[in-house]
Amino acid sequence: MIENNIIDRNNNLIKSYQKQYKSKNVPIEVKFREIIPELKSADRYTHLIHSYPAKLLVHIPYFFLNNSVLSKLGDNVLDPFNGTGTVYLESLLAGRNAFGADSNPLARLISKVKSTKYDTKILSETLDEVINKAIISKEKHLPDVVNCDLWFSKRNKVDLSKILFQINKIENENIRNFMLVSFSNCVKKVSYADPRISVPVRLNAEKYHDKPELKEKTIKRINEINTVNIFEKFKTIANDNIKRFKKLENTLIQNYQSNYISRDARNLFNCNEEVTPLPNDSIQLIITSPPYAGAQKYIRSSSLNLGWTGLAKVSELSMLDKKNIGRDIYTKNEINIVKTGIQTADLLIEKIALINISRANIACKYLIEMKVAIDEMIRVLKKEGNLVLVIGNNKICGFEFNTQAYLTEYITNKGLNLQFKLIDDIASYGLMTKRNKTADIISREYILVFKK
Repeated sequence: MIENNIIDRNNNLIKSYQKQYKSKNVPIEVKFREIIPELKSADRYTHLIHSYPAKLLVHIPYFFLNNSVLSKLGDNVLDPFNGTGTVYLESLLAGRNAFGADSNPLARLISKVKSTKYDTKILSETLDEVINKAIISKEKHLPDVVNCDLWFSKRNKVDLSKILFQINKIENENIRNFMLVSFSNCVKKVSYADPRISVPVRLNAEKYHDKPELKEKTIKRINEINTVNIFEKFKTIANDNIKRFKKLENTLIQNYQSNYISRDARNLFNCNEEVTPLPNDSIQLIITSPPYAGAQKYIRSSSLNLGWTGLAKVSELSMLDKKNIGRDIYTKNEINIVKTGIQTADLLIEKIALINISRANIACKYLIEMKVAIDEMIRVLKKEGNLVLVIGNNKICGFEFNTQAYLTEYITNKGLNLQFKLIDDIASYGLMTKRNKTADIISREYILVFKK
């Protein structure tokens, strides 16, 4: 458990932010990496068992969970945009019951695995068995993977298929899931996808004809992919993850409930059965970082992983993408600009529509869908419960889309009280992604704290 002096420090900081914001009513500049010096690395426990775009900075949930102002031991904590479970795991580590939801099946699998306690000796033994059998076996399983021949060499496809066949034979579901997550993290690393770009873009040395250094690096990367030992690569990744799980062996996370509740932040159901709604007034603290308008393409970024793990067929990718709030692909029939009810946003959307009707539609749909998700958060939040919203502004067609102001206006109009606003510069390039030619890089995050 966290030491009392850290909890006292966080309590004092939160109270000082409340007082300062009440007095000056302007966002407070902070640097979470400096506020939380005890966190030296993002590689904390099992957070890095799998890569994923736009991960939340660990310091933020760590700070807002390890205090007695916003929640206490044994309280329920929810992240309705759970991703790979940064808030989820930190809630358990802080002695809270964790609830999460996400539309991406890969994110749900990673989050489930990273918060599971394993016997690491059994994991090591199973890993050796999987590798040894895969090397000598002729049996393989090639799943439905989008443009598989484009992204993988023939040899790499065969070797990945052999490993996957052995993983799918594992009877214990938790162990099979661990191997599947480690396997998934291996997939893009042995593909021709450019590792510097979250969505799959094929490595092409010729596009750097005027940049010899980048051209040389790209050629080197392609050669590494063509000669990589898939079995050794998978084994290294899995062993690194086993080392991470060793750190969980002496924690108390199994003393608290971990519950996946829903596949949609707009409809929170209990225990993933999608029948019984999460009860009203059942959550003490919500910490979440929702997507942005025209946001990270989570399904496209995960498409190779979803295919190789069998979590989604190629024909299912488009439907999964449509479940994402903030998506940027709509058919002509889906373009319909309506009033969001947030006056300042509606005025801006009208201006954007004169330049690019498609981008205006994305902004409009985003706010409408976020309003539904916020209504659902408020429904499940206890009276006197707290909502911590991590969000940034971005540019659409050259205009600043002031997301934090729009959501603040909506949430306060729903009756919640704004306690304070913080601003932190983003140092993680996982969030600094230019999503399209009419957008801009997100470089700052607002942390909005409300009380019901």
